Amino acid sequence: MKELDLHGVSHYDVRDVVENFILMNDAPFRIITGLSERMRNLTQNILDKHKLQYYTPAHNAGEIIVID
Repeated sequence: MKELDLHGVSHYDVRDVVENFILMNDAPFRIITGLSERMRNLTQNILDKHKLQYYTPAHNAGEIIVID
């Protein structure tokens, strides 16, 4: 499964980085946000904009799995 790790990416750059990744890769893939609520919200907003389905695994609140 492809993976995008957002550790070290500034909140300002998240939109561009996540959008480029989702446009260039087919689901399923994993986005590692870490536990930052702001980073998670920014990422989820982009996924919602593109109408992608995703979930957060119960065992790791620091990642989002995009399934479609």
